[in-house]
Amino acid sequence: MRDDERNQVAILIHLSTNHWYQENRGFDVFPGEALNCRLFTDVYEDLDPGCCLVAETDDGKIVGSCFYHPRETHVSLGIMNAHPEAAGLGVARQLLSAVIKKAAGMPVRLVSSAMNLDSYSLYTKAGFTPQAIYQDMQFPTAPDLSSPPSASGTVREATLDDAEELANLELKLTGISRKKDYLYFIKNQRDIWKTLVLEEAGKITGFLSSVHHPASHMLGPGVCKSWQGALALIVAHHGDARESQPVFLVPTKETGLIDQLYKLGARNLELHVSQVYGDCPSQKLGSVILPTFMPETG
Repeated sequence: MRDDERNQVAILIHLSTNHWYQENRGFDVFPGEALNCRLFTDVYEDLDPGCCLVAETDDGKIVGSCFYHPRETHVSLGIMNAHPEAAGLGVARQLLSAVIKKAAGMPVRLVSSAMNLDSYSLYTKAGFTPQAIYQDMQFPTAPDLSSPPSASGTVREATLDDAEELANLELKLTGISRKKDYLYFIKNQRDIWKTLVLEEAGKITGFLSSVHHPASHMLGPGVCKSWQGALALIVAHHGDARESQPVFLVPTKETGLIDQLYKLGARNLELHVSQVYGDCPSQKLGSVILPTFMPETG
């Protein structure tokens, strides 16, 4: 993607994603202006300049796009889109093949819709292996979160001095590392990010970021040593803006966490699945991964 093509790619993301959801679910994921989806082009270019591939027709029309994020331990596959008019031409397959080639043997990680079987099949046919299922959840407007079960410890906002500890914690619990992402969230130069940490006995045992933008209001990425800590971080993110309704992804295997979220009024919106091409490190028993798709994480 050239820098002067950001608007074209943002419009493609808006059109392609809304087309699938209208056809299959009856609503738009991005109900606002198409150029709100500049969030994706701008954030991904902030983090990894030059890491967006586009597919175009012979006359130069962009009909596909895909972002990717090289990290110390892996490559994350970002949002991928193909124009509805290019259906059946293999646009997404070619983009995916190009990213796998650029990964040069490093594992490639992603989170994709478990309800979009075309998308699911695209990745599994390419050799990706499903790892975990996530429930996309959301609280109703103004939920009563005054008395959830509490974790021992204190939730506070992250500082730049915490970035190294966040990266080390994630590496220890999940086997992946992406310190650059956490420095970016905490610096918050676009004024859309918030990162909270859970501190117990002077050590960080969990953290959770969030994005608040017209194109995406989500919690994640985050990781925590316990589901109780994950619950405390989710609730804390809602504390400053009770009227807001961020989406958050919770592993289906975390039955204790999900049970408490149901009791607090959370509802399910969709299912997503994390997939990995190549080696997948072992997740430490008991730890909770809270992924997101802004920016995409596996």
